[in-house]
Amino acid sequence: MPLPVTDPVLIVAITMVILLVGPLLFERLRMPGLVGLIALGAVAGPSVTGLLERDATFVLLGTFGLLYLMFMAGVTLDLGEFRQQRRAALAFGLASFAGPMALALVAGMGVLGYGFAAAALLGSIVGSHTLLALPLARRLGVAGERPFVIATGATLVTDLLSLIVLAVVQGVVSGETGAGFWVTFAGGAAVWTLAVLAGLPRLAGQFFRRVRREDDAAFAFLLAAVFLAAWTASLVRLAPIIGAFLAGIALNRLVPKRSPLMTRLRFVGDAFLVPFFLVSVGLLVDVRVLGALDVWVLALAFTGLVVVGKGLATLALAPVLGFSRDEGVAVAGLTMPQAAATLAVTLVGFEMGLFDAVAVNAVVLTIVLTCLVGPTLVRVFGRRAALAAADAPYEPTEAPERIIVPLSNPETAEELMQLALLLRSPASEQPVYPLAVARGGPGEAARVAEAEALMERAVEWATAASVPAVQTVRIDDNPVVGIVRGVRELRASEIVAGWNGEWTPGTAVFGHVIDGVLEDTRAMMIVARLAAPLAAAQRMVVLVPPLLHREPGFARAARALKVLAAGKSLPLVVVAEREHAADVEARLQAAEPEATLTPYPVAQWRRLVRSLDGLVRPGDIVVALSVRSGSVAWRPGAQRLVRVLARRFPDCDLLSVTLSETRVDPYVREAEPSVEDAAGAFSVPPERLTPGLCTGSTETLLRGVIAPAFSDTPAEAAPLARLLALDGGSPERGTPEVTPGAVLYHTHTEHADAPALYVGTCPEGVRLPGASEPARVLLVALAPAEMDPDAYFRLLAAAARTVREPETVEALAQAPTPEVMQRVLRSAFRERLT
Repeated sequence: MPLPVTDPVLIVAITMVILLVGPLLFERLRMPGLVGLIALGAVAGPSVTGLLERDATFVLLGTFGLLYLMFMAGVTLDLGEFRQQRRAALAFGLASFAGPMALALVAGMGVLGYGFAAAALLGSIVGSHTLLALPLARRLGVAGERPFVIATGATLVTDLLSLIVLAVVQGVVSGETGAGFWVTFAGGAAVWTLAVLAGLPRLAGQFFRRVRREDDAAFAFLLAAVFLAAWTASLVRLAPIIGAFLAGIALNRLVPKRSPLMTRLRFVGDAFLVPFFLVSVGLLVDVRVLGALDVWVLALAFTGLVVVGKGLATLALAPVLGFSRDEGVAVAGLTMPQAAATLAVTLVGFEMGLFDAVAVNAVVLTIVLTCLVGPTLVRVFGRRAALAAADAPYEPTEAPERIIVPLSNPETAEELMQLALLLRSPASEQPVYPLAVARGGPGEAARVAEAEALMERAVEWATAASVPAVQTVRIDDNPVVGIVRGVRELRASEIVAGWNGEWTPGTAVFGHVIDGVLEDTRAMMIVARLAAPLAAAQRMVVLVPPLLHREPGFARAARALKVLAAGKSLPLVVVAEREHAADVEARLQAAEPEATLTPYPVAQWRRLVRSLDGLVRPGDIVVALSVRSGSVAWRPGAQRLVRVLARRFPDCDLLSVTLSETRVDPYVREAEPSVEDAAGAFSVPPERLTPGLCTGSTETLLRGVIAPAFSDTPAEAAPLARLLALDGGSPERGTPEVTPGAVLYHTHTEHADAPALYVGTCPEGVRLPGASEPARVLLVALAPAEMDPDAYFRLLAAAARTVREPETVEALAQAPTPEVMQRVLRSAFRERLT
């Protein structure tokens, strides 16, 4: 058989064998599989067996793989984390380039005898790096860690500097060093960068709004965008790899990290295109020159410049950037492989006459050697870093999560599943649970079959995003009962449900089913009105009502929203009352993962909607946080707010997030005090219970409720009652109502040595400021002035929930004596414990 092989079918067959055998063989030898592809490519190349040659096909697919590798580096970059680390990435990129450049100038001019132009070009060769080992870091689970995000961002800096040096050297050699050249180069690069970063996301956003499904058309659109960006980069004298990387950054938000589209992108790249590029690099190796001493001397010198330069730069910055020893070595290994800019700069230098054939062969050997050293360091020390992260002290915020997704409408089911996948933490090992309820009775078999078909599709969508899913079908005449039973049996931590945005009389907010599930469960519930594709989202506007950030379930909601923001690389605009804005931002910042937060304080919450008109814009996801009635942060206007937002912003996605009330909240760092603790702190002996308070002003009623606390000094009750009335009735402070028919006034005071609860009742009900219904139960909580506000608030919330149920409010209001009121409260506390 004549060699090299020219039959296209046999060429593909040989290449596929290399792609299969290379990684398996070298991983058995405890070497990175990437190295096996380069090595077997060299064996199959012209200098050994001659089976294959680097013809136009390999050049094409190798270039395809190289550009795809750079695109994936940009599109998988955690932009939220990168924004937090942008200064570190810039500093690391400058150091990672400057170290090898300085060594190259010294060695090139002082040892190798190069001129300044050739030495500078050598510095640009060894100063750049290609993220060849990034798929390996991703498989180890460390690619999203801070040190690796910094190294990924630094790639843009090093490659850009490398290509700028190339442009300068080209200008010097060709004599184009005038002002016109620099103005043209800088202006063209600036205009191109602006066009890619600003224009490409807008174009993609329009596309995804019209093509709602992430199908083959979306995949083809992304590839077209990448190669157009790469080609236009060459028009402004930038390397195509810069165009591919910048296109990945521009399209980052539109490709969710856990989605079928991302799974397709990674599969095509990791399984075919990137390996093909590595084989094409192997075909460049001329094994016959391995015996030439001068080639080896140059290759080892170039490799030494890379290893020492990158290593010293990482070693110098690791303590400053907070890298551990293992992370520092692994990051150095990630920056060592040479391929992308190295080949481009070397070939240009050869054409300009600055490098001879020996130098070109030495650079090819340098590529092979650095591709051996770098991935090996990432594999060994990256695994150690991953094990160290796994052995770190347990964080409650990393506890397992179980997301249940009730589905009924096939037309919206896919987008609802996509939202659930985005809300799921990447570190979670729990599956997603799509659930359907089929009504019983006549035609039951057909309805069950339809539900099962919908569940099968839901599992397919989750599987396409590499997320496990367990389908659940319930048979029940009442869908609310079926969903609630599923939530309780699966012990769900989050419920993700869909809403059409419409409101009908007779329903609280979302309709009979969702309102019923909200009332009968205590897990966090996310109700979504998806008016636009999630792929086109640009920001999240999060509305945090007063005091809600102190609710125990806020930490879990904060984590879920930041996971969603990180998955879509969305910045968060946090809207809160000016008085609480700093505390809200601090609590959100404390939750993982990292995300960009922009505070947007408002003077008065009751004027919120008017403030949003100038803030919310198309492409925003509006998130309204709320709590169930019976919580201190509950506000009657929360129900109206969701309806108003749905009408006012019909083109924006709307999420209504109701906080969790589970007693054991794995996302709260400090365990929430149980109701039993609250009952002990707020012990209510009969002398603190006063029935029949139905006359007088608010101040008079409150004075009657707290009178037992001032039996020795009754005159001191009036000023405190006046303060409670003013705070509770202030529009800025919000309503004191915790559930229809029950109000709670509270304060820290020097008159209390320990937390104490006072209760008064009025069977007929009295009108109080801020309450939606006549109040029949008045609760006043007094705490010592020095008591920690968070501890006090948690106890307050637990006590307030005892009057959540209408039956409790009714029983207290009708209780004729303090002793009967005490029995009702004790019964309510016991029910909250079960």
